[in-house]
Amino acid sequence: MLEQEISKLPELKDVGLALIQFAKSQFPNLRFEANPQGRYVATPDNFVTFAVHWQRAKNITVTLRGNPEEFLGFEELELKPDMGGYSSFKVTEARQLAAAAFCIRRAAEIYRAGRERVQKGIKVIEN
Repeated sequence: MLEQEISKLPELKDVGLALIQFAKSQFPNLRFEANPQGRYVATPDNFVTFAVHWQRAKNITVTLRGNPEEFLGFEELELKPDMGGYSSFKVTEARQLAAAAFCIRRAAEIYRAGRERVQKGIKVIEN
């Protein structure tokens, strides 16, 4: 179970559990199922996965639906291209929580828009 895996990282437990709950809030009846690669995949709406690295690396890899250009950039969170049409980042410290949650919400929006969406970036405009 994902929550038990997260608990093996005491320094990231609260952050990890918060991100899981936030992801679950994006779609009703969302749950996470382990796959053979060690990722916990959001089911039935596959817009986010979590991989918990507690033995050596001590981080959580989050994989999101959408290409890096479709997300807002954050200084504290390095978003990298992943498998086709997905991006990923690593959570290593609590200060990444807000940026990670924002990216998870954006991935849910991208998932809702579907594969045929027009891929466009996000801009922040100050007034």
